[in-house]
Amino acid sequence: MTKRTLSLLLILLGLVSLFMAGCATNPVTGRQQLMLVPESQAISASRQAYAQMLAPIREEGRLNSDPAVKARIDRITGRVVAQAIAYRPETRNWEWEMQVIDNDVPNAFAMAGGKMGIYTGMITKLNATDDELAQVIAHEVAHALSAHTAEKMSVALATNLAVAGFALSGERSQVAM
Repeated sequence: MTKRTLSLLLILLGLVSLFMAGCATNPVTGRQQLMLVPESQAISASRQAYAQMLAPIREEGRLNSDPAVKARIDRITGRVVAQAIAYRPETRNWEWEMQVIDNDVPNAFAMAGGKMGIYTGMITKLNATDDELAQVIAHEVAHALSAHTAEKMSVALATNLAVAGFALSGERSQVAM
């Protein structure tokens, strides 16, 4: 067995062990997830990323610019979040937050810990009813409840570890640059 083969075998064994240790059944969806990053760490990172993302939008005056729309979204979000907390009581401690962003694209997003945003295009371009907006918001809340941010961070971490392991195996000429 060559040194390179042994190195790759050890890397593979390490990655398989890592994946097995990090594999968890999601209590919300029931599907298997790679969870190397704890949800608490994803929440902390999301809180920081959310603030950084919103800062320039706020400076441009494109955040919550219509009080009536903001009140409508907050009312709908409050009802959906109440159900989320009933489903996962520990999320009562999350700092749930929904921001309305002036943007014509019909879209919404969620981050770990209940940090969410909805673009005005979702409301104006689609002429969405309260029930339709509740469905969109519930979809975003489900992402937060399902720890999708922590899962994506875990996949990125595993990928980086695999690339680093391959690069350290000594065969740099085959690593894509």
